[in-house]
Amino acid sequence: MKRLTTFLFVLCISFVQAQSFDHIVYKQEVNQAYMLAVKDAKYTESLQKLEAVKKKYGMLYGEDYRLQSYCYKKLGNDSLAAISLKTCWSVPSFDMRTLWYVEELQPDKLMEGFNEYENQLVNEGFENSAKIRPKNADSLIAVIDSLTYWDKFYRNQWHTNPDNKQFQDQLDLMNRVNEKLLEDMVRRIGFPGEKRLQLGEFCIWYVLVHSVGNEEFYQRMKPVFLNEVKIGNMSPWMYARWVDQHQFYYKLPSIYQTLTDHPFMNTEKERKQISKNRREIGLVDLDFSLPKF
Repeated sequence: MKRLTTFLFVLCISFVQAQSFDHIVYKQEVNQAYMLAVKDAKYTESLQKLEAVKKKYGMLYGEDYRLQSYCYKKLGNDSLAAISLKTCWSVPSFDMRTLWYVEELQPDKLMEGFNEYENQLVNEGFENSAKIRPKNADSLIAVIDSLTYWDKFYRNQWHTNPDNKQFQDQLDLMNRVNEKLLEDMVRRIGFPGEKRLQLGEFCIWYVLVHSVGNEEFYQRMKPVFLNEVKIGNMSPWMYARWVDQHQFYYKLPSIYQTLTDHPFMNTEKERKQISKNRREIGLVDLDFSLPKF
C-alpha cells in the first residue's frame, strides 16, 4: 500500500487541471440540443444550438459530436454524419456513458447506409481515440487495477465463508484502505474519470461502488464529488450512479434512476422530480436516456 501511495504522489505531478468552466452548466446547455433532436425532431435547430455552445465554450465533447452526427443523419447528409462521428472519437469525451441508453445515438445506428469512404472516416476516428488518451492514463489505470485486485481478493475470501469473522475483518480493512486511497487520489489529482482515462473510466467503478455502504465516507465525499463534476473530472453519470447505488444499498428512493438493471415504476410526479434532479447535475431527462421497461 505504501508503494501505491508513493506511485500516486508521482502521478500527481504530471496531471493538469480540467477545463476551467462549470461543466454542469455546459451540459445543461448542450442537453437542450439533445431534447430538440431526440424529443422534438428539430434537427436543424439542434445543430444550431450545438454550434452556439461550441462558440461559447470553444469546444464540444465527443458525445456531443455523436448528437451532431445523428442530426446530419436525420437530415439525409451521410457525409457530414460520418465526419461528425469521426470527430466524436477524435476528441476527448466527458460523459459518453450517458448515451448508452439512447437507442437513436448508438454508432451502429448512425453508420447504417454509410458507403466505404464514410466507414473509413469513422475507422480513422477510432484510431485517433488512442492518440488523445491523457499522459499517464495507463499508469493511473494500473494503480486503480491494483486497488481492484485486492478488493476482489478479500471479497472472494469472504464469499467463501461469510460467517468467518477474520475474512469479514479483512474485507472491512480493505474497504477502508481503498476509500482512503481513493480520497487521496481525488484530492490530489481529481477524480479519475473519463477526462483522465478516456473510455477507460469505468475501471474505478468497482472501488467506488463498494464505498456506498460507508455513510461517513459518502456524506464526506458527496460534495467533493459534485465539485469534481463541476470542474470536469467526474462525469454526471458516474456521480448519479454512485448516489443511486447508495440509495439502493440503504433501501431509499432513487434520486437519478440510473440503476437500469433494476426495473422500476414511478408515478408521473416522481418521474418529473427525477428528471429535475437529473437536469440539476447535467443529465438529460429520464424519458430520453433510459430503455423503456
